[in-house]
Amino acid sequence: MLPARSPALTAALAVSLVTLACGDSQGAGSDAGMTEGTGSTGAAGSDPTSGPPDVPTTTGDDDDGGTGTMGQGQTTGETTGAPACDPTDLALVERDYLGVGEDVLGETLPACSEHRWYVAFPDESSWQIRLTRTGGAGPLRATVAYPDEPAALVWQTGLAPPLVSGEQPAEAIFAVPRSGEFAIHVRSDSPDQASDYNLEFVCSIGCGRETTRFPIVLVHGWTGFEAIGPITYFYNVFDELVGLGYPVEVAILDPYNSSTVRSGQLAEQVDEFLVAQRARKVDLLGHSQGGIDSRAVVATHGYGDRVSALVTIASPHRGTYITDLALGLAPGSVEAALGFLLNFVGAVSAQQKSDAEASFYSLSEHYMQDEFNPSNPDDPRVKYISYTGRTCDAAAFLIPGNHCNDLVDPLIGWGYALLQLARGDNDGLVTVDSAKWGEYRGEMIADHIDEVGQLLGVTDLDFDHLLFYTDLARDLAAEEH
Repeated sequence: MLPARSPALTAALAVSLVTLACGDSQGAGSDAGMTEGTGSTGAAGSDPTSGPPDVPTTTGDDDDGGTGTMGQGQTTGETTGAPACDPTDLALVERDYLGVGEDVLGETLPACSEHRWYVAFPDESSWQIRLTRTGGAGPLRATVAYPDEPAALVWQTGLAPPLVSGEQPAEAIFAVPRSGEFAIHVRSDSPDQASDYNLEFVCSIGCGRETTRFPIVLVHGWTGFEAIGPITYFYNVFDELVGLGYPVEVAILDPYNSSTVRSGQLAEQVDEFLVAQRARKVDLLGHSQGGIDSRAVVATHGYGDRVSALVTIASPHRGTYITDLALGLAPGSVEAALGFLLNFVGAVSAQQKSDAEASFYSLSEHYMQDEFNPSNPDDPRVKYISYTGRTCDAAAFLIPGNHCNDLVDPLIGWGYALLQLARGDNDGLVTVDSAKWGEYRGEMIADHIDEVGQLLGVTDLDFDHLLFYTDLARDLAAEEH
């Protein structure tokens, strides 16, 4: 049997126990306000079921929304007791597009943020990517992903070996799987604090290959693949551009139908091309009616967020007088004009002639100026570019002062003469004035057939259609489309 404690001893023991308990609690609380280098602050005693913690309050200047200004968004180490940012739910900051030869130097990644940059590489090439953390705490990570990859999956589906830069730079070789745009993501293992970094790119294989940022979609006009040339509408243009490295798709629309029908077909195919190319946008390149169909895809179908540039070549934006004449919308010989157009597009059956006439109406001056243009305004998110051809007959060709270097193809000679008399300079089917839309970039030495390399690549000696489309693709690449 233990001896009984005196009342004084019992009281002394109780005071000691209380003092020890209070001291332990206070000591734990002093460490919970900031756990250095772990990316977690204020977590002690938190309820794991209460959702992601809040972003810590800082006493520095507000960051600039991801513009990369040095020193922005850094924490000072003084918090108001709010929990740290959730590393699984960082703010995704869209950064810039980096053209060929551009690097990221002295960039600041704000606290609780992840950067996404965009680059474009051609297929059959390889690039060395180097990530260097130049300031801040904790390693930095970078990965390469398709631009349409959901942000939640980017770090699990990287296309290149992951880069992790702590005290030393990290390098990885990226073997490009397809031409076009890619996304580069950068984040920190210590997201509570801002970090500075460099991101550099060096080509190692296939450095002479070329690409646009977005896939080029070739959109044909009348007849499509049936009547003009036995192979393709844009004669050998696809093979030429793809051979250089460009991502190219070819739309296949009704040979002749209204722009209402054809633009619906084109919109569906644009969706398919975006999926096939793992792209966010496309560049539409339309010849003749194909340019009008492309405008309808953007305006009527609402694809302004999926089209970067829209290039039209000899498209009748204000209509072509020949179709008004053929449909009796303008005074003149209906039979002659209609016969000329039906012969040109090769419509022979009753159904083909009906569809062709629907196409003619879609390109009439009456429809384009009074109906189509008012209901299809340009989308400010899209760059509109236009070209046209100009030709002449033998008499005008021989007069030096006319500065005409292309002799019209006999197949469209009647159309040239009619338009020249009624509306002025033209390519045999569309006037120069009607073809101007958006940023007009000049005349081709070509008639309406030469503009796409027909027939069978035989064009005027002063016009190389493959060089024209190559230069056009290079312009789109240089302008970040």
